[in-house]
Amino acid sequence: MKARLLDMGTLKPVRSQSVFHAVTSVMEPDSDPVISLIRPSGTYVSVGYFQETEKEVDLEFCGHNHIPVFRRQVGGGAVLLDGGQLFFHVCVPVARAREFGLPDRLQDRFAYLAAPAIAAYRALGVEAAFRPINDIQVRGKKIGGTGVGEINNGLVFAGSMMLDFDTRLMARVLKVPNEKMRDKITETLDGYMTTLTRELGAPPEMKSVAEALISAFESHFGLELVPSALTPLEMEAMEEWDATLQSPDWLHLHRLKENPVREVKISARVRLLEAAHKAQGGLIRASMRVVDDTIEDLLLTGDFPVSPLSGLDTLARHFLGAQLDPRELSRRMDAALADPSFELVGVARQDFVELFGRMAPNPG
Repeated sequence: MKARLLDMGTLKPVRSQSVFHAVTSVMEPDSDPVISLIRPSGTYVSVGYFQETEKEVDLEFCGHNHIPVFRRQVGGGAVLLDGGQLFFHVCVPVARAREFGLPDRLQDRFAYLAAPAIAAYRALGVEAAFRPINDIQVRGKKIGGTGVGEINNGLVFAGSMMLDFDTRLMARVLKVPNEKMRDKITETLDGYMTTLTRELGAPPEMKSVAEALISAFESHFGLELVPSALTPLEMEAMEEWDATLQSPDWLHLHRLKENPVREVKISARVRLLEAAHKAQGGLIRASMRVVDDTIEDLLLTGDFPVSPLSGLDTLARHFLGAQLDPRELSRRMDAALADPSFELVGVARQDFVELFGRMAPNPG
């Protein structure tokens, strides 16, 4: 199968997003697939199509620091994007999906479409592997996420080759309730993410990364890639998408109901959860790191009386290693509250039931 190769070089932030939106949106049923490679000239934040922007991103911080925020028409979470990443997009007409080899099930499509990026990482000396649902990992550490979306008659698969990544800035652009949560996000990103620079000891040349990716796309998808440029129709659509992506109405497309639980997904394995509950004695807040549905770290804070000062730390330790399951949490809670080494005032077992119940709801 022939496919067009759009090697777009370095583009301004909004255009690094509008190109693949434009190409996909004007596809006809018989259009050739398109592979695009793009590197942004600056730093920006991209939020997933289904997210509520103001609850995910610290818009005030981004505004003060001239960091644009755009909503993409592809799923996934909020992510920091910059020149340390090489974006790739696979755009295919819906009518040619099977001809292209795309599996029918969405979860299978992720594995199929991620294969070239994994091969490119390996060609560069990094033993990457696929991790369901949509992550690329190296020894359990995420080196790239991917997303799939549909725009008019086209499908787009988006991802990036991660040369480097600013974990501290990523944590800073997210909307979090306090600095302790932000520090926990930074710590978790540092511990569960990696990059080509980290793995190889030095940043590879962008040209080498692009060449490895192009070669992998050709061999894994059986494509004949033909260097191409944007058509006049695609150029017109790109200018329209430039305007859409910078529109406040598009950025704030989804306004959801208040969610009592804050969740930040680090990778397919790792999530950070935070919830709060108002007890008679004051506010209880729990921030936990969950790896493979197991509580790896838990921070309990609040404004109610505790004795001794280390009491909340003692309480939190009882839950480390627990499955995020209401029944197991209930058993651990009984053991924790029976511990005579600390005392809580104005907080009862039911308060913790409600707090943890928000983070580990009962199925059905």
